[in-house]
Amino acid sequence: MRSVPDPRPGVAVQAGSVPLAVEVAREAELRGLPSFWSSEFYDRSAVVTLAAAASATSRIRLGSAIAWALGRTPVTLATEFRSLAEIAPGRITLGVGTGNPQVITDWHGLDAARPADRLTELVPLLRRIWEVGTSDVTHEGEFYRCRIARDPSLPAWPEPIPGAPGPGASPPRILVAGGRPAMIRAAGTVGDGLIGLPLCSRAFCEEQVRPVLAEAGRKAGRAEPVPVTGMVICAVAEDSGTARSLAAAQVAVFAARESAAPLMEFHGFAPEVAAIREALGRRDVRALAAAVSDRMLDTLAVYGTPKEAGERYLESFAGVYDDPLVFTAGKGMPPGALRDSLLGACEAFGD
Repeated sequence: MRSVPDPRPGVAVQAGSVPLAVEVAREAELRGLPSFWSSEFYDRSAVVTLAAAASATSRIRLGSAIAWALGRTPVTLATEFRSLAEIAPGRITLGVGTGNPQVITDWHGLDAARPADRLTELVPLLRRIWEVGTSDVTHEGEFYRCRIARDPSLPAWPEPIPGAPGPGASPPRILVAGGRPAMIRAAGTVGDGLIGLPLCSRAFCEEQVRPVLAEAGRKAGRAEPVPVTGMVICAVAEDSGTARSLAAAQVAVFAARESAAPLMEFHGFAPEVAAIREALGRRDVRALAAAVSDRMLDTLAVYGTPKEAGERYLESFAGVYDDPLVFTAGKGMPPGALRDSLLGACEAFGD
């Protein structure tokens, strides 16, 4: 049986400065939102952002949506999140993803072959490295090699920090990001959950995502359904028309990517995608937003004044995900509009 979702979504942010992210995390905690998530790009580290947010908050759950899995060694990734868990005991979730082939090859300079298989090997290895204080780690896999022998002359573990993970402590939840079947299967096989791409819909999640996830979970011998953490594109402004344009620009950028092709085909959005790609080719931001039809926008995003955004969320996305997030990527948003939208989302979905 699926877990009962929190009626309030957490808030996830990609763009903007680290101080802005910290401001949003504080506001989200103040308004009683369940979680704050930071993703990363070529201009932002999820780990540094979460460390700053962890130091500025005391209760809200914190997670990466997502942290690059393939741009770090397994040891680096595990130690970074162990350090975060010491700053914010019991509040950290590790969401990992590979990015698209361009990210893997052009940004990180790595081989983009078989990313789902890489994550399937990586996630169990991360859990083993988490236990390195109590046992040695020897791993000779297809993609990763790791040998860590604990020095017998040292204590089994450093002096514990109250409330922080000590010897034998469980690692944080590790979520695997993906929207295509291979990555969804990886999440169902080794992840503590799936963290979906920013572009999805109620129907696509229920008819395309959850069945693949459930099948992978059954094959892996899992007794309980694999939970889904889902992101919903959100734009909030005092003016409804402004919010619509900001949301449409974000939807357009993600809809143009190859990773969104199954979702676009499922909903019959081929005409919109063609117009979006044509506008992108001309770098015409106004035409980009205008290419997103009302049906497309209402299916894939929430937007409007704080009141309108909250109502649209309840109508289109309430109950879809086990752990829902409203996501603002900042695509096409000036800095002031980005801040207003993020704080407006905290107002829309908070107490």
